[in-house]
Amino acid sequence: MATAILLPGRLRETLRRHPWVYPESVKKLEGSYENGDVIRVVAPDGRFVAHAFVNDRSRLMLRLLSFDEGEKIDAAFVRARVRSAAQLRDETLALPARTNAYRVVHSEADGLPGLIVDRMNDCLVVSCTSLGMQKHIEAVLDELEAIYRPRAILEVGKALGLRGKEGLPEGRGYVRGTPPSTEVQIDVDGVRSAVPLEVGQKTGLFLDQRENVKRTAELARGKTLLDACCYGGAFAIAALERGAKRAELFDTSDRACELARRNLELNGVAERAEVRRADLYPELRRLDEAGAKFDVVVLDPPKFASTQREVAKARTGYVNANAGALRLLGPGGLLVTCSCSHHVGEPLFEEIVREAAARAAKDVQILERRGAGPDHPTDVFCPEGRYLKCFIARVRS
Repeated sequence: MATAILLPGRLRETLRRHPWVYPESVKKLEGSYENGDVIRVVAPDGRFVAHAFVNDRSRLMLRLLSFDEGEKIDAAFVRARVRSAAQLRDETLALPARTNAYRVVHSEADGLPGLIVDRMNDCLVVSCTSLGMQKHIEAVLDELEAIYRPRAILEVGKALGLRGKEGLPEGRGYVRGTPPSTEVQIDVDGVRSAVPLEVGQKTGLFLDQRENVKRTAELARGKTLLDACCYGGAFAIAALERGAKRAELFDTSDRACELARRNLELNGVAERAEVRRADLYPELRRLDEAGAKFDVVVLDPPKFASTQREVAKARTGYVNANAGALRLLGPGGLLVTCSCSHHVGEPLFEEIVREAAARAAKDVQILERRGAGPDHPTDVFCPEGRYLKCFIARVRS
């Protein structure tokens, strides 16, 4: 087995178990290997550190898998980790009692680097952005079939995205079972949604927002709501189902607007909602100029910063969007504002909300700081996995 020798700085206590090792932390690679293989990782003095996937073409040269020298990394190892991840969701969190759509495997947090698996009713959607993990994908699929007996398993992923950076081709599409003849319908806390698996966002739906959607719906009873960047309308529909008075929804995508309309109809709340295609900043400005006011504004835009270099531009965008949203709220109004850019950390996001409140001349209280649901856990050694921020704020005056 080939060996990677780490530089001393990578062995600091706070870094030693971080699952990502960059090329600049590797002193040298010894022995013969192919990218995607499992190799030993050692300290400069030869002490064992971990087993890892290696890919010398990737920015993430090593992805640490196990810190037990005696552990064998094989199909049984992979299947056991998939089984443990499923037990967390199905038994510990008891999610099937609430929904038939949730995350089954969440990458490094479940010890399966680069692997995402989402359950969508009786279908499973798999996304893999690690060459090493892709080499073990059949073991993953075997265990998923044994646990869930799905109608079909779909493998997604663009070759121009993270898969391409790992040297992986486009996702293969349906790899197991019989593809559904129509889009899949899911149920989350009694709210139904249509999920276009092959053309939807991420793996078809933003499952990470489930708890934030539920909390927003609880706070929106009897209120009017604006759902900006609505995609399939999850926030607005859950709020209407739980007693919101009326909702307006908009998105820059015609396809998203059509999906939101279908989901409103599916839940029997379309008569209390209006959906329109509109761009974020012009629409917030138009509503403000028209004197529109709402009791609740949900602001859940797409990722503004995919890299650290984009953070400054993203900060400006978030400030402008949040200031525009706050202008639509009167005293007592609630802003549910989100960022899925992991390069924009929680302290920076709070700075953004503070600057936006100053621009909008609003006194604002942050009531809750929230994130992704428990089916999207975070590895304590990999805080980068805590990407989703959701603040619920109230306009005091």
